[in-house]
Amino acid sequence: MNSKLFFSQLFKITKIAVIVLPIIGLFYLVYLDFVPSGHLEFTYDFSQDSPVITNLFPANRMTEINKIVGSGSYWQAVKQDPVYFDVRLPQKFAAAKVKIIYQNKNQPLIQLGLKTIGEGEWHYQFKPLENQLLDNLDWPVIENAEASLWQRSKNFITINQFFDQLDSLDKVGAYYYDLDRKFMLPDYQPQNNYQELNKTLRGGYAFYTYIKNEVLDFTFKTQDINRSEGPDFFTFKVYNGQNDKIYEEEFDDDGYISKLDPASAPRYINLQLADLAEGVYKIQLVAEDEIFTRQIKTKQQYLTFIDRLYLADSREYEGGFVDLIYKPTVIYSTIPRLGFETAHEAGRQSVKINDQTLDISETHKNYFITSEIVPNYIFIPENDLKVFGRGLLAFSQNQFFNPEIFQLRDFSGDLGVDYLITEYHSPQEINGWKAGEVRFNLNNADIENRKLRLVISAPELSGSKEIIPLKQISVTLDKPPLTFNELMSKIFNYLKASF
Repeated sequence: MNSKLFFSQLFKITKIAVIVLPIIGLFYLVYLDFVPSGHLEFTYDFSQDSPVITNLFPANRMTEINKIVGSGSYWQAVKQDPVYFDVRLPQKFAAAKVKIIYQNKNQPLIQLGLKTIGEGEWHYQFKPLENQLLDNLDWPVIENAEASLWQRSKNFITINQFFDQLDSLDKVGAYYYDLDRKFMLPDYQPQNNYQELNKTLRGGYAFYTYIKNEVLDFTFKTQDINRSEGPDFFTFKVYNGQNDKIYEEEFDDDGYISKLDPASAPRYINLQLADLAEGVYKIQLVAEDEIFTRQIKTKQQYLTFIDRLYLADSREYEGGFVDLIYKPTVIYSTIPRLGFETAHEAGRQSVKINDQTLDISETHKNYFITSEIVPNYIFIPENDLKVFGRGLLAFSQNQFFNPEIFQLRDFSGDLGVDYLITEYHSPQEINGWKAGEVRFNLNNADIENRKLRLVISAPELSGSKEIIPLKQISVTLDKPPLTFNELMSKIFNYLKASF
């Protein structure tokens, strides 16, 4: 072959390559962007920025990034709750698995949250990364890839055996597991007499009640204390057992908007809803701490509060209200890990939880205690105290019921269940680090600019001297794989739209 012919053929090959290779490269990039396998994995190990998993923020809640001595690994610690990170999505996915390698000594709960579509800016679906209350439970446990089953007595060898007999079991609880059971009270009978809760509650709250062949009937006596500038609106909402909002009404300010104004006159809010199906209903007051509920009057038998009460029958408020009831409060609760906080000197006191005593000696400080017995009685001598945690509270045992038994948000071995089914798995120990995983369905994820937002939360971390070091964050994204025809169609439509 002479040199002229050689260079002629080389020119043709080069020309073809110049034309074809970019097209092949473009097809390959488009192919990767469509993720035909339906499976993607990304890892952020703090050694350098990730193109997919962002740095954690806000930065002032994190320590500096540090190198582990004698290795090529790095870590960064959470020092204040909560912190966030985003995950960039090349395509729409159906599910995400988040694995975090971290260290934790004393934080009883670390949870991951996925930002979801819902009311308000801060709407997250939380799942436990680590729950030490459950990990320390001395019940036998069996596991498979999807779930863990904790049993008070070991009656089942496999989880499949448990599900085979589920319909015949009574004392079953579900903790972050979609157990398809509707809560019902088979022996419930409505009552005709009104009952009154004459306790002063400050700010917002939510509670469960139950109705059957009766009107949902509540009257709320409210007052505005007017301790701060500006109008004070508040809203009542009602949700059914499927958490669908069935009622909402907003109420205007009392007309006094100065912090120098006196407390408002009592206002009576009548809430009556007829022709409702039997079942559990949640009533929520959305309000700032300027709004006080002085009395709740109802025909319903059950009045079980969710997560929080702010007790206000205290001399701290005698300048605003002249008819407060200065006597101790007793609360019946199933919250295993209780929190307390007061904002005023009048709220400094010793609280009793059954036979345990907790001294609230400082203002604006969160105090926590794990109850030795659940359910528990909480004795609060001076009020002016926020009582909070993950669970339920009532002002008497007769007003208490637990409609969350099939969707527990926390767990204690004395909640009246013999079996606990959960998708939670205790974290694994790996060379002094823990590895925990959480899975999210992305059907209701709030995806903005092709990004998921996630939050790491340890509710008791803020105000403590502890930190939570993080070594690695891994995210696995999954969706159904594309068929060849679907892939070709997507590539053709992409190229058509681009050119």
